[in-house]
Amino acid sequence: MNKTKNYAFIAVFLLIVLVFGGLSYSKLVNFYINQELDYNEWTPELGSKFETDIASTFYNKVGFVNLNGAICNILKQPTMNGVVKLNNGYLLSPFKHTSDKVLGKYADSVVKLNYYLKNRGTVLVYANPPYTTNKYDPELPVGVEDYGNDNCDRFLQMLRDAGVDTIDLREAMHDDGIDHYSMMYKTDHHWTTEAGLYAYGVLQDYIVEKTGCSVDERIADIQNYTVTTYKKWHLGSNGQRTGIYYAGIDDFDLIVPNFETTIQNDEGVAGTMQDIILNKEPLTNKNYTSRYTYDNVLDRSLGNFKNLDCKNDIKVLTITDSYGKAVNPYLAMGFAQIDFVHDADVSVVTPEFIEEVDPDVVIMMYYPDCLQKKRKAFSFTGF
Repeated sequence: MNKTKNYAFIAVFLLIVLVFGGLSYSKLVNFYINQELDYNEWTPELGSKFETDIASTFYNKVGFVNLNGAICNILKQPTMNGVVKLNNGYLLSPFKHTSDKVLGKYADSVVKLNYYLKNRGTVLVYANPPYTTNKYDPELPVGVEDYGNDNCDRFLQMLRDAGVDTIDLREAMHDDGIDHYSMMYKTDHHWTTEAGLYAYGVLQDYIVEKTGCSVDERIADIQNYTVTTYKKWHLGSNGQRTGIYYAGIDDFDLIVPNFETTIQNDEGVAGTMQDIILNKEPLTNKNYTSRYTYDNVLDRSLGNFKNLDCKNDIKVLTITDSYGKAVNPYLAMGFAQIDFVHDADVSVVTPEFIEEVDPDVVIMMYYPDCLQKKRKAFSFTGF
C-alpha cells in the first residue's frame, strides 16, 4: 500500500513537471522567435545561458517565486535568491568590499571635475543618499557581511580630503532624529518620495548658503503638500526576487504641492509640476510583476526643466541615477533651470558640455552601487 501511495505521489509530481514544462517550452520558443518575455524585475542567472532562459520563461514564474518566498518566510530563512532579510524585515542586496584603489580612481575623477567647475565659479557637491541599512543600526543577520556603508564612508572621506564639498544624507537624517528605515522601502533599494522631499530641503539650504539666492520656502515643507497613500502598491527590486509573501508589499506615497507651480519641459510644454513631471497612470492598476510604481510614476523627473515661477535664476545640473527621481521634482520647483545627466551616460560631461549648460550648481547623487568595481559612473571626459 505504501509503495502504491509513493508511486501515486511520484506520478502526480511528474505530471505537474510535464505540464508546466510543456507550457514553459512554448514560452521559451516564443522568446527565442519573437523575443517576448513576461516582464519581471528579477531574471535568474544560472550556470548557462540556456538554463537561464528556461528559468526566465518558466510558466507562472512569479507565482513560483511567491510560493518560494512564502515557504522561506515560514521557515524564517534570512536569505533568498541573493537577497538578505534584515532583522527588522527590510530586504537588502548586500555589497562587496570595494578596494581603496578603485575608490581612489573614482574620487580622482570627481576631484578633476570639481577643479574645473571651481575655476569657472560653479559649485559642485557630492550628495550621498541613505543606503538600505542604517550604519548606526545595520540590522544584519548573524554571519551576513555587507560593505555598502563602509564603501560610502571611505569614498566620502577621500572627497573631503581633496576639498570636494559633500553632503552625507545618512548623517543628516541621523542628526535630525529621523528614523532611517522609515525613509526606505522595505522591498526596494530606493528611498521613499518623502525622503526625496527631505533631501531637497537639505540641498536647498546648501545651495542658498553657497549662492545667496532666494527660494520659495513652501517647497521644503511637507505641510504644503497633499500626500495620497496607495496601500500595498509597490513591490521593489528586492521584492521581485523574493515575492509578495517574504517581506510583504510597500505602500507608495504620491506627494503633490498645494501651491501653484509652472514647470516647462524641454519640449516647451508648460504646466503644473504634477502634470509635467509626475505620471499617475501606474497608480490606476496594481501590478506586482514589476517595481513600476517608483520608476514609472517618477520617471519623467529625470529630465530638463525650466521653472517659470521661480524666485531665483539659479541653474542646477544633476548627475544622478534612479535615486534622483525622488528629488528632481522638488529641485524643478525650487530653482530656475534643472538639467540632468544619467550616471550611465556621464561620458557626455565634458568641458564643452559644461559651458553649454552653464550651471551655477552641480549635484552628484548616486546610490552606493556606483562604487562597485567596473562601474562607469565617474567616467567624465576631458577634465
